[in-house]
Amino acid sequence: MPETVYILDPIHPAGAERIAAAHDVITPQQGASDPRIPDTTFIVIRTTELPEALIARMPRLKAIVKHGAGVDNIPIPFATGRGVMVANTPGGNNSTAVAEGAVTLMLAVLRRVREMDAVVREDRWDERWKTRLSDLTGAKVGLIGFGRIARCTARICGAGFGAEIAAYDPMLSDEDIRAAGATPMKLEELLGWADAISIHVPLTESTRNLIGARELGLMHSGAVIVNTSRGGIIDEPALAEALRAERIGGAGIDVFEHEPPPADHPLFALPNAVLSPHVAGVTEASMKGMALACAEVIDTVLAGERPATLLNPEVLP
Repeated sequence: MPETVYILDPIHPAGAERIAAAHDVITPQQGASDPRIPDTTFIVIRTTELPEALIARMPRLKAIVKHGAGVDNIPIPFATGRGVMVANTPGGNNSTAVAEGAVTLMLAVLRRVREMDAVVREDRWDERWKTRLSDLTGAKVGLIGFGRIARCTARICGAGFGAEIAAYDPMLSDEDIRAAGATPMKLEELLGWADAISIHVPLTESTRNLIGARELGLMHSGAVIVNTSRGGIIDEPALAEALRAERIGGAGIDVFEHEPPPADHPLFALPNAVLSPHVAGVTEASMKGMALACAEVIDTVLAGERPATLLNPEVLP
């Protein structure tokens, strides 16, 4: 008998079609008003905030499957209290895609791509003689968080650009960080040392506003910071002020505290900020891989097996 699967956000057709071939699907267009909501046994979700009230309307819900790694949009304690499994789909193509996105933003800021594009479009060609761009080759790259995506970023920057790599991750021992090819540093030390900083931590109460005015003040004037993890980890007004005053060299931001950001967001007017709409991991290969991984999790649960990426194992007997 087919299950009812509510796909809250659009996913790659490869995954959507595989799920629909075996199950009754509620699409994003049909939404939470669909009469099949009480029969839902699986939720597939990307970035939409999942309300507890919606879960409460699903007495048969077995599992919430996150398309991607970050789960700050899912009320895991509430789901756990109702015996609902929560699993994500990290790794693989997604890790590579986000790492490439982080390096792309580093290069875009260091090479002042936004400003150089404007020089050409606005017929200010002679300004190129005043321009001094920065290098990633041989630079000091600091990683805040040292999980899958950060390690992929480290490999690209180290092997591809000959960069020196350091990492801060309080969840890992210094030995683990060294074994993965990076120099362990405390956060304050890393901020003062690095030419380019890339953030790779989840959004939790301990990481919210992890990088504020004090931390930005520890960076040197030419350093750049990139965030492809979650909005809310960098204090955005403090970042805008540091960029406006040119206390740091630039920033590449793919994620915002509120998405979409408001039209009067302070970063919008700053030429030394390169912005993108939370798409660092949105490549064809990554989206297909994560969508198919969501289908795999559903199949695993229905087979009576434990998903490899189960985040709340306490719900199991």
